[in-house]
Amino acid sequence: MSTQFGYDVGDPVGAACDVVVLGSLVMDRKYFAAGTFAAALPVWGVQRQHGGVGRNVAVNTARLGGRTAFAGLSGFGQDAVDLEAELSGLGVHLEVLRTAAGIGRFDVLLDERGRQITSTIELPDPAAAKALCGPDLGAVIGRAKAVVAEGGLDEDVLAWVSREARRNAIPMCCMPTRQADFGPRAQLLGLYDVLVLNAKEAAALTGRPGEPAEQAERLLLRGPRVVVVTAGADGAAVASAERPTAVTLPAEAGPCTDDTGAGDALASAFLLALVNGASPRAALTRGLRAARLTIGCRESTCQALTAR
Repeated sequence: MSTQFGYDVGDPVGAACDVVVLGSLVMDRKYFAAGTFAAALPVWGVQRQHGGVGRNVAVNTARLGGRTAFAGLSGFGQDAVDLEAELSGLGVHLEVLRTAAGIGRFDVLLDERGRQITSTIELPDPAAAKALCGPDLGAVIGRAKAVVAEGGLDEDVLAWVSREARRNAIPMCCMPTRQADFGPRAQLLGLYDVLVLNAKEAAALTGRPGEPAEQAERLLLRGPRVVVVTAGADGAAVASAERPTAVTLPAEAGPCTDDTGAGDALASAFLLALVNGASPRAALTRGLRAARLTIGCRESTCQALTAR
């Protein structure tokens, strides 16, 4: 397997940042209802966009004014060039390991209201990212305010990042991913200080049904100090070690153009607000606002998401 490290030119290794994001770079293809032909046959449109949970969070936090670093796998082709160029253009510091299969592929089918009907995703072997766990990435983490990682990364990588974060007294946030591939991974909950997930992911982790507030309180007992459980149009709940009784906030009303990436936007704004001193409740309010803006966009990350 061919590999190569690559760093953002002009941004020194170890530069101070607000958030270090560990995750995936993905090229999305979105299929959506574009009308009918001869008043009977459905016509589908397709859009090719940048995606990946890690990429989305890095783009969102940068647009929200956060100094951001991204670490993860990349590739050698034009997709990799374009994805990395977008991040660098937003001022994101890159710590990437390039492999032949480093860029993921995500296909999603949307209904006429912009909601996901079905999706398929192909991602590289997460074990390939172990080579990132070393002094360079450790230096970046050591000068950050927080780390956010996809929960579907390699377990050894997640454990290493958690140790680095705690050694430097900064919080680590997890966004569960790839539960269909690796299961809920409840045994890793003790690694995380902040957990942001949706109601389906929460049910998989607790093994029990329940409202978002109930699930947030249950998960709070499993290790994290702050838990956010989202429920789409029904809003989201947050519980914390300081306020273990969960608070539920409503989602902002508005049309749905495409709900892809809304959860990533919520997590981005929530974590950035939290590490900059906001209370969990105030941070969730900002997260819900970011989600609303993203739902109103065709893209997975909305350009209207800014620090203003």
